[in-house]
Amino acid sequence: MLRRLLLLVGSFALVAFFAWLTVAQGPKKSDWLEIHPSILRTAQQPYGYALLDQDKALLIDCPLPPESLTPHGVKKIELVLLTHHHRDSSAALGEYLKAKIPVRANKLSAEYLTVEGVKKHWDDSLPLRSSRTGYFVHPVGFSGVDCSLNDNDSVKWGPYTLQVITTLGHSRDHTSFALTTTDKQTLIFCGDAFSTTGKLWTPYTTDWDHWTEAGLKPTYESLRKLAKLKPQILFPAHGPKLQKDVETALEQTAKAIEEVAFLRSFERYTKRLGDVPQYKFLVPKEQVGSAGDKPWSKVSDHLFITGNTYVLVSNLNKNYLVLDPWGQRSVDQLKKLVKDEGLGKLEVVMFSHAHYDHYDGVYLLPERESFSVWSLDRVAGPIREPFRWRAPFLDARPVEFNKLFKEGEQAQWGGYTFKFHHFPGQSEFTMAIETTIDKKKCLFVADNFFHQEQYSGTGGWMGLNRSFPAPYAESARKALAIQPEWILAEHGGPYEFNAEDYRRRVRWGEDSVKAVDAISPSGNHRRDWDPNRITAEPILIKAKAGGEISFQIHANNPTGQAEKIKIHLQGRGIFPDQKWETLVGAGKTNSQVVRISLPKDLAKGKHIFPIVPTDGQGHDSTDAFFVVEVE
Repeated sequence: MLRRLLLLVGSFALVAFFAWLTVAQGPKKSDWLEIHPSILRTAQQPYGYALLDQDKALLIDCPLPPESLTPHGVKKIELVLLTHHHRDSSAALGEYLKAKIPVRANKLSAEYLTVEGVKKHWDDSLPLRSSRTGYFVHPVGFSGVDCSLNDNDSVKWGPYTLQVITTLGHSRDHTSFALTTTDKQTLIFCGDAFSTTGKLWTPYTTDWDHWTEAGLKPTYESLRKLAKLKPQILFPAHGPKLQKDVETALEQTAKAIEEVAFLRSFERYTKRLGDVPQYKFLVPKEQVGSAGDKPWSKVSDHLFITGNTYVLVSNLNKNYLVLDPWGQRSVDQLKKLVKDEGLGKLEVVMFSHAHYDHYDGVYLLPERESFSVWSLDRVAGPIREPFRWRAPFLDARPVEFNKLFKEGEQAQWGGYTFKFHHFPGQSEFTMAIETTIDKKKCLFVADNFFHQEQYSGTGGWMGLNRSFPAPYAESARKALAIQPEWILAEHGGPYEFNAEDYRRRVRWGEDSVKAVDAISPSGNHRRDWDPNRITAEPILIKAKAGGEISFQIHANNPTGQAEKIKIHLQGRGIFPDQKWETLVGAGKTNSQVVRISLPKDLAKGKHIFPIVPTDGQGHDSTDAFFVVEVE
């Protein structure tokens, strides 16, 4: 009797186990929900959509695999249309191609989806020599995606005709699709071009460029482009279906984003305030904005500038210091200055910030062992370890430093006293130097604060640079506390200090924070607009096949309350996936050491592994990954 009972219990357990497998691993009807007649939407964000025609379907985006639609009576998926290349919205793309289901995308997506385009992206990304990058790019490209759609093209499928609408902003290839129904309603599948009224699910729209409104401008123009179609319903990838006051919602959102775009320019902002302060450049206008191709300008008896590069001559002799040498042009220009001014030895080279156009001349300067290289410790990090962090404008060649300084530390050279300040703004990795030159109290500010008539007044902000409006306000407050007489900005633009101008810069930073927070989904742009909020360190690891690697994953929480973050490290079949959960305190960073054994047959080259975090409320917007380069 007991034996029979155990057998019965065991049978039930086995049935329950297989039932669990079916639920846990197979398609579920709850994977898709009907939200409109003949239109299904995935249950989880980012939303994909399925248009139904009896037992056939057309998909817009593909976050779930083909078999997920089987419980809904779909026998054949005939076409997939992609709104953009991001790997969350197109997570199952490879499975559709493997099943020979046609996939079409905008012609602009070729750069981010094709085998050649994706390889070039990753080859160019580490280190990144510019600020132009893509986000959420797949680890490898795909053969077979038809990237040929153009703006205003028509896609006919079954009883449906969809209009292709290029809606740039969220990405450089973003596309929406408009469907006109038989009852003359216009339905728009808008992907991530729109989220909810006044909100933008696009943490990196500002990252098209680090100092202009590129990215933001096409974003609000795209929303107005959609509004002109007078849609009755919007179907976004993040956010609920919108079918009330749609045009008003699009316009309100466009206006909010336009305000952020306006605020990218301090010059526009200070003009809006009125009674603009007037202050002089310290060198001829032709030097302003130059790239080191102009003859040297003499700022004072001991200070010279051309382009990015300053030369400070010792008060004790004719030896000199160079701040920010840029490539061969700086080396050539220094030869002329040394000859014309009868200068002696180069004794010190300093870098103001971690952008290659302010330090890569150091590789070309002769007699490297004869001069010392100095900088702030926080500036030096990416320059001496260019594969430690993901950052733009880096050179792959590490630089060795002789002296590093911390915030507020001082150093003497040539009769001068230098005080070093961490000065975030255009980049997290920036310093300012306070000193007195020829009886003028000076502040070197790198590319942070230009004259209001140069580059719109600042070096701009972008998440990839770890650059945001609030640090600008903090650095402007530091400048006000120092009260220099001269601001020694770069790119040929030193100018007279004006206190009212810097009070406005503080206000500009604060007002920009409010504007960006207003359009962020969580209400906190530091949480939503930072691609480096979850990071691998180092970002690139060189290894041998069969070896073991270790690195750290850092999860930062910039908000005022604790946040639970789930992290999924995708091994892509090369090593087992890893998942864990961490509770990150308010304003804290949690770190996790990861150790991985690599297969002995792992091919040479770069292998990219996404790190996908979730916040318990849907897909997290952080673009995290690490790279293994097999030698």
